[in-house]
Amino acid sequence: MTRPRLYGRNRRRGFTLIELLVVIGIIAVLIALLLPAVQSAREAARRIQCVNNLKQIALAAHNYHDINNCFPAARPSSSPQYGHMVTLLPFLEQGVLTNAFNVSLPGGFADPGNQTVANTNLSVLLCPSNPNQQTIRLRKSSSTGKSYGAFITDANGKNMTGWVCDYWVNHAISAATIALLGRGATAPDPILKGTPPRMAMVTDGLSNTTLFLEHAGYDRHYVKGVGWPMPDTDLTLDQPGAWGAWLGWCAFQVQGYSNSPPPNNASTPSGTACAINCNNSQGVFGFHPAGANVAMGDGSVRMFSTTMTVANLMSMVSRNGGEIVQE
Repeated sequence: MTRPRLYGRNRRRGFTLIELLVVIGIIAVLIALLLPAVQSAREAARRIQCVNNLKQIALAAHNYHDINNCFPAARPSSSPQYGHMVTLLPFLEQGVLTNAFNVSLPGGFADPGNQTVANTNLSVLLCPSNPNQQTIRLRKSSSTGKSYGAFITDANGKNMTGWVCDYWVNHAISAATIALLGRGATAPDPILKGTPPRMAMVTDGLSNTTLFLEHAGYDRHYVKGVGWPMPDTDLTLDQPGAWGAWLGWCAFQVQGYSNSPPPNNASTPSGTACAINCNNSQGVFGFHPAGANVAMGDGSVRMFSTTMTVANLMSMVSRNGGEIVQE
């Protein structure tokens, strides 16, 4: 008995190779269209978190001012050394760390007795867009080259470490950059210069003066978004290496840069062509494509665009320059 053949609508038909390739091509196109949108949405969420971090830190500084009638100095203690983030701990709901940090130890932030505190991760001090969220080895000097490469060790020769900080203050303003702008040989003062720095000293206006700035990427040297390790021979970076951890002397000197890459084995000179996300040596530097987030003296948070001029940046990082900012 022969089996009947199937005709018409009862006959099954598979995909041809061409049809399969067309479907795969369509899916690939859809993925290519959706991926940038997904990445953009993720960056937007990271940027919002970064803004919230800066708002909390700025609020802590204002609460500190309410109680002490001044802001914390950029570098409140030089002997022993520790930075302004230590003084802000009680106002960041970190009373336990406040009590754990021993201010009387001679090594300060780099004392072996404070290693537990130094290696405590505080998410409020980390921008989620920064790919270098890690502990870093503490160093002895802010100088570059071999002195920069001198790590701090304990009595057993073990390298001491601390969690990195992405939000710093500027303890100074580059006189070389100010001179290039034709503003004289003397740089004005940043908001947290001296002891004690008060709101009344900000004659340029709190809303026109930066308080905390993104200055991220350590322990790598970034130029225009490209980073590399820093060997002893790299003299192009002058970062506060000894106080790059969050409880150290987290302060830097703001400068402008040229658009040329830094030369090898030479200092990175000031320039007037690039202001934001140019170089994390002494620049305002974040990992947001459009710019870097900054908390102003009044507690508001702005994004300084990568198109900002060096002239405007120098005006915004000073408290008493008397400049007119061309927004």
